[in-house]
Amino acid sequence: MAILEPDLSVNFAGVHFPNPIGVGAIGEHWGHAGNIDQYVELNSEILLKHVKAGAGYIIMAGAYVTPETEKIIRERTRFLENPLRRRNGKVGHRMLKLETEAPYGVEGFLFVPAPFYLDAGFAKATERRNVLMMKALKEKKPKDVPIVINLGGLGDIAETWVDGAKFFESLGADMIEINLGCPLPTGLGNSVDEYFSGNFTPVCKGALIGDKEELVERIVRSVAQAVNIPVGVKLSPETGFPRIINIVKKARDAGAQFVQLFNAGVGIAPPDIYNGGKPSWEYMDGSPFCMASGSFLRVPCYKDVAAIARFVPGIQIAAAGGLVEPKHFIEAMMLGATMVQPCTGVIEQGRSLIRKGVKFMKDYMVEQGYSSMDQIIGLGQKYIKYNEDIDMMPGQTLIQIDHEKCIRCGRCVDNICQALYMERGKVMVHEERCAGCGGCILACQNGALKLGLRA
Repeated sequence: MAILEPDLSVNFAGVHFPNPIGVGAIGEHWGHAGNIDQYVELNSEILLKHVKAGAGYIIMAGAYVTPETEKIIRERTRFLENPLRRRNGKVGHRMLKLETEAPYGVEGFLFVPAPFYLDAGFAKATERRNVLMMKALKEKKPKDVPIVINLGGLGDIAETWVDGAKFFESLGADMIEINLGCPLPTGLGNSVDEYFSGNFTPVCKGALIGDKEELVERIVRSVAQAVNIPVGVKLSPETGFPRIINIVKKARDAGAQFVQLFNAGVGIAPPDIYNGGKPSWEYMDGSPFCMASGSFLRVPCYKDVAAIARFVPGIQIAAAGGLVEPKHFIEAMMLGATMVQPCTGVIEQGRSLIRKGVKFMKDYMVEQGYSSMDQIIGLGQKYIKYNEDIDMMPGQTLIQIDHEKCIRCGRCVDNICQALYMERGKVMVHEERCAGCGGCILACQNGALKLGLRA
């Protein structure tokens, strides 16, 4: 019997979501909104447009610190007056598109704000803004669409995350996602020294904190014990395999019900080789370490998702990073994710990616005979094997050449392959030399080469 309307809903950390697609959080939407009322109107509209396009939940970035915690900050850390403000008092943002020639194309983008900081004064100043944002979202969103708070904090002071979590819970948030993955602070002065010394300035430190097992454990435990809504943690690709496994175990044992894998990575802009190595940034006189995001993050995203699903039972996963096609959502879920959070793909393609993603999921489930998302989540885990246990069918595979598609460019021959050669302008294969590895397929841009079985 055909499935006419497949069920896209998922249960994530005890909360029901109408579908698993959300747009990954960014701290501030780009532009100048003017006063608070204008900010709320413009930014709530952006998030609600995601929902109208089909997103199953809203992710809103936020922070809040109480006056009591401000005293703790002053007592326990060196507190900077007007910390990290640009010397001329101006604040800006700058994007840089990363692309290269065929066959690679667009790789993603770099992002640097000037400056990126989060001090106690900033958090306190956002109180009214956050109240109005939550009010606007709750009044206008569909009732079944949850609000997830991507929560920022200051340095390694757990109380700043506790303040924010309790504040947003009181405003009606459905879930807290502790942001310990932001790459932007790595471009700030003294960041590397602070990471190795463990003495953190009370500003947003993102991934510098998220790569410290003991800090992840302490912050997650403090927040999880302080609120009644589900708590999870957003980490960084900079941690890498296998360290990420132990960090997630620490977070789970401290009370995290989910992990978001992951934020953007750390990058730096390529120098202009035709201008003496000056920055390739336009209208910037320097090149900081900054945020790097794009399709290239899909490989480490899948790696971390698969690793956590395999080695850390008892915690759910939201996948983010390099998910720029609808099929990537299903791929991440088959490796063990329950939710997906595309961000760069939406920036590059617009909300059409959300609409296409929802449609693809529905069509895919009907076509493949799935009735619920639970049947898809983790389906690929059973095929993850250790190298020594995999049968690669040695000696049974052989490269096959479609001479009608071959344009005789010679790229596959002018390569490191021992088996392919040209004969009278035609690509041929020495069958006895072919290892059946498929490496030559990487060179072909016309689909003329594919792997098959030997006769």
